[in-house]
Amino acid sequence: MSFDSQKKIISKNNPIDFIEEYLLGDEIEKFRSCRDEITIFSKGVWKNYDISFKWDSEKKIIEVNSYFDMSKKNRISKSIYSLISNVNNKASVGFFNYCSKLNTIFFSYKISIKGQTILSVEQIQNFIDIVTNECDRFFPVFFVYFYKKQDPIHAIDIALLDTHGEA
Repeated sequence: MSFDSQKKIISKNNPIDFIEEYLLGDEIEKFRSCRDEITIFSKGVWKNYDISFKWDSEKKIIEVNSYFDMSKKNRISKSIYSLISNVNNKASVGFFNYCSKLNTIFFSYKISIKGQTILSVEQIQNFIDIVTNECDRFFPVFFVYFYKKQDPIHAIDIALLDTHGEA
């Protein structure tokens, strides 16, 4: 595994190896759970996010996930699915979902690298930035929903302010 002169990672094996090598130089905390998965810890505006990269060698897809630990053990109503549907309509890339088993919200983003022979440093940083930005953008919506016990539409309205014009 090596970098070429243009900071592109020469790909011959598992892209998780290359993501890990790229992150070795950074001061990003990481955990390699198995050959095809690595989790990093990224600092966001609202909180720190655990972002996991999982490699599917058959489909040639990197799945990037982040979970929101809302630390709320109350029973969640079915309106959570309405909220997620509305949030997903506003998401730029990827999607949010709710895992009732873990009682948590997660964000998922899938990247196909089929046919690519290289993975650039810029791509890896972009993967991290996309997940962190989408989680930061929608974290207030879920926070308002869980902690202020607001209905889904109201949670989106007060947490996502769309400004128009100039100030």
